[in-house]
Amino acid sequence: MEYKYSVQSISGKVFNYHNLFYIMFHVKIKIMPSEIHGLGLFADENISKKEVVYSINSYLDLILSQKKYDKLYDNEKRTIKHYGYFDKENSCWHLSFDDIRFCNHDANGNLALCGNALITKKDIKKGAEILQDYNEFETLRKNAPE
Repeated sequence: MEYKYSVQSISGKVFNYHNLFYIMFHVKIKIMPSEIHGLGLFADENISKKEVVYSINSYLDLILSQKKYDKLYDNEKRTIKHYGYFDKENSCWHLSFDDIRFCNHDANGNLALCGNALITKKDIKKGAEILQDYNEFETLRKNAPE
């Protein structure tokens, strides 16, 4: 399966990925108890607006073609649909198993989905929880093949 994308950080550095991608977090984070839910991701440094915070990691994520997805049991498909998403651009299913799973939901989160990366929507101070609006994934789930 061929998988391509690139992201650009606010500093101008461009990350190009083709088949092999292994970057996870581009900023310092820590996992701590969250007032929102269980554990959460927290900035361990000040992070500027429009900075790339996270991109997928092929060593820690599950990336499946539609053909492989179709061979799964129904309960496995439900898990992927619930916790992952369908990447329409690359025609594959994506399920993260790295620390991004600790990113909690907030309708006014400080991250935005940009391709296969998460970018800050505003400055994040060291110690603040890193949050995402999970509704961004709902559109991806609705566009997924059955």
